[in-house]
Amino acid sequence: MTDDKKSGIVLIATGEAYWLLEGEDYLNAMLSDEEYYPKPVKMINYQSSFDLNMDLPEGISTGSLWGVHPQIIERLRRLKDIIEVEK
Repeated sequence: MTDDKKSGIVLIATGEAYWLLEGEDYLNAMLSDEEYYPKPVKMINYQSSFDLNMDLPEGISTGSLWGVHPQIIERLRRLKDIIEVEK
């Protein structure tokens, strides 16, 4: 799905729903912000759930991914630890 490996963590989003696509090894560190995790986090924003699902790797659905709470996303934005791209 992603050609850019600059970030060890890749999130995907549509609306106010967020999921971890890559970087499960760093999930707890990102959530707690108390341990090292690669920054900045990359987040791919999709216009719709349909667009998001069409772009997911075969065999992957949002139901099989870790959800990320919106307040975690807000913290990443506030600390400028996230790069967001529109898809």
